[in-house]
Amino acid sequence: MKLKSLNILLILSGVLLGISCWSQAQSTKKSISIKVPSIDQEATSIWRTIIDINFLEQQGYKINLPKDDLIDSLLVKSKKGNFGNDDFSPIYNLLESKIYNNSNYKKALEKVQNQEQLINDIIHQINLSKRNWTWDFKMFESYDVVFTLYGSGGSYDPDNGTVTLFTTLEGDFMNYKKPANTIIHEIVHMGIEESIIRKYNLPHGLKERIVDTIVYILFKKQLPNYKIQNMGDTRIDDYLKEKNDLNKLTSILEKYLKLK
Repeated sequence: MKLKSLNILLILSGVLLGISCWSQAQSTKKSISIKVPSIDQEATSIWRTIIDINFLEQQGYKINLPKDDLIDSLLVKSKKGNFGNDDFSPIYNLLESKIYNNSNYKKALEKVQNQEQLINDIIHQINLSKRNWTWDFKMFESYDVVFTLYGSGGSYDPDNGTVTLFTTLEGDFMNYKKPANTIIHEIVHMGIEESIIRKYNLPHGLKERIVDTIVYILFKKQLPNYKIQNMGDTRIDDYLKEKNDLNKLTSILEKYLKLK
């Protein structure tokens, strides 16, 4: 009887150990995939920056583009409203013949890899936190982090979970020394794009302020250098002060929007 009881205990211990290992594996599951961009992706970054040049300049963004006469002429063309799809090929050819080199992203790649575990841990924390929220925060099983040497800092594609991260040849990043700040910012952007930004048709400044506030409230310990940009209506700050406020973000927004 004692031997039988011992066997049962061993089986139960094995089951519990298996569950523990599975749970640990789930919590450390890889959540980002870091990628060096192709010529096509970099040409797309340049094309999108040029077509949005008026908006980006109005918002005060710092713009980074190749220093070339072709780019200068395309900027003039865009500001006159004549820039379009036909201008993509010249940009691609410029990169292919004179500029693109995949070794240009090596230093940035190393810096993101150094923070990869932190980023994945924060993504896992978001996934746990959202269970308490009464609104939908969209998440992806994996996020592609793609570098670019061009644009205005960072961008996101809420349809496929791609974060485009600006860097330099020296491996520096816009606004922050450490890339996790911008990557998490863009992931939160994607999470609230449909259920918050599009639903309430939020203006750009308010959108940025809400994203910054969410990141700051949730991750000020893990991202101690993260800062809220001087954008949007500061009155929203009175409604979003602590983690519990995020549980009812939609009702808070509806109350705030009625005051405007």
